[in-house]
Amino acid sequence: MHTRISRLSIITALSCSLLSGASCGITASEVPIHAEPTPHTTASQDTSQEFEDLRKNGIHDHANIDLNALEPGEVCVINVSENETKKLDVFALSRGYIKKKRRILNSLGFVMSILHVPPGHTVQQGIVELRHAFPSHIIDANHHYYLQGQPRQMDPRLYGHRLVKWNAQAVNCAAQDIPIGMIDTPVDRNRLPLHHRTIHTESFLPAKAPKATDYHGTAVATLLVGQAHSMSHALLPKASLFVAEAFRRTKTGNTEATTWSIVRGLDWLVEQDVQIINLSLGGPPNALLSYATKKTLEQGIPIIAAGGNAGPQGPSIYPAAQPGVIAVTALDANLNPYRYASRGPYIAFSAPGVDIWIPHNDEDGVFQSGTSFAAPFVTTAAATVKQLHPNWTPEQVAHHLANTALDLGQNGKDNTFGWGLIQIPQTCRTHRSSIQTSS
Repeated sequence: MHTRISRLSIITALSCSLLSGASCGITASEVPIHAEPTPHTTASQDTSQEFEDLRKNGIHDHANIDLNALEPGEVCVINVSENETKKLDVFALSRGYIKKKRRILNSLGFVMSILHVPPGHTVQQGIVELRHAFPSHIIDANHHYYLQGQPRQMDPRLYGHRLVKWNAQAVNCAAQDIPIGMIDTPVDRNRLPLHHRTIHTESFLPAKAPKATDYHGTAVATLLVGQAHSMSHALLPKASLFVAEAFRRTKTGNTEATTWSIVRGLDWLVEQDVQIINLSLGGPPNALLSYATKKTLEQGIPIIAAGGNAGPQGPSIYPAAQPGVIAVTALDANLNPYRYASRGPYIAFSAPGVDIWIPHNDEDGVFQSGTSFAAPFVTTAAATVKQLHPNWTPEQVAHHLANTALDLGQNGKDNTFGWGLIQIPQTCRTHRSSIQTSS
């Protein structure tokens, strides 16, 4: 289990310092009535090059940024000092920034705020100004992130479990009583494959924000913990699943999450003592998300993320491309890479992700493709290793999985397949069989 943050009594000014005498801008549903603990670390204490790299991560090219990938006018700020929070508020008031939200994230050990830039300022200008004024803070845009799955109706190719050596016998023999976290869309627990499963959910969307449809989240949850099915079985049916609902539906019909909602979701999952986190989502680099991800990894929780569907020549997808995160790409039944899969040195492992069977209420179910649906296979492998070695760090887990993966493509790690096809440890066997592939 990760180390819990000690709970101390602090003054309420940290959770509700005011701008120009107005209310703190935090709704009753966002902050409990009882006193909040002081985060246990301060960003100003970390003066390493690693912190400096995190602080400057995110928006690099201010001229060419895609404004459609941001919350309009919003800048996110992380700090973990009451005094620095007060200074931020004073500075913001003097320069015309408006504080929209603030949240104390106890499990990750910092405070996150959202400021709206002054009239006539761009998000990029706000970031530059605030970073210059507060070099010890983590400051970036409130980026959008997207699901990394694409529904496809095709002929059955029920091959995923076979490729990763995870059959019904292995599923039934493993204890698998391990808490797993995921950040995704809502999950419909009333669907047949998830009936009576142990699933806990928490929404991190504003009260009036329309939630995304539950299709994607239900599919990922079904892969992880769904009931046995005549044509498929869940990877970890005995596990407890904690779902942080972070995706909203926009007026144009898009499904997207923001930096704000994802970071809050990570904090909640750490609080729930999950042992593994599955992120079937991706987007641009962001300093706040990088920092929150780093803090999560430091608590011994491996993060498995979809490598992205931007194509072989597309940009790196985050948080998968962040050091320490285990990035997953997708393969088809013939071990060919998914044609839309992203590539790059950050790809760690390959897993089945093309025409993956997702059972639904009807008998036919659906076949889906994308790195979203490859990630749960690696999440399962990491969970199995973590269960056998609960004190292992994320780096140790990844190293073990790399040693047991089936090498594909070039010898060793490459930009297309990573270390190769994931092989889930067989807890019921003393010897692991190899998969036969054609050259």
